Amino acid sequence: MSDVNLLAENEGLSGFRDVLGFSLTEWKEGQVVIEAPVSGQHMNRNGFVHGGVVSSLLDSAAGLAGTFCPVPGHIRRCSTISLNTQFMAPVQSGVMIATARQLSRGRKIFFVEASVTCNGILVATAQGSFRYIFGGEHEQGVPVQ
Repeated sequence: MSDVNLLAENEGLSGFRDVLGFSLTEWKEGQVVIEAPVSGQHMNRNGFVHGGVVSSLLDSAAGLAGTFCPVPGHIRRCSTISLNTQFMAPVQSGVMIATARQLSRGRKIFFVEASVTCNGILVATAQGSFRYIFGGEHEQGVPVQ
């Protein structure tokens, strides 16, 4: 199955993705890129994107980086163990781009680094550890239910 088909197949799997307004633009083994156009729902009272939105983008990208599944109709799942985030710059407009790559993995746990940029400026970075759940440790995943 092509990456484009995998992206389309997985677009409807997360209601939270809809709330944040992000979409997968690249997803392959160990890597992901997601994009989120800045909108009014992302802003804090100071007129900047809320740090929780940025953290959520980092967390989402990092989890996806370790759970790519090439088998149609299957999914790999994980849960965040820890996410250490560093904020560099505020965001007011543009398209936030979150990238993540898996650094290593064991049988049940994997480690990822991620970053968010907007308008060519580094907004935040993160390092995280994640635990595979519900069969997510298997490369072929499990059937979506």
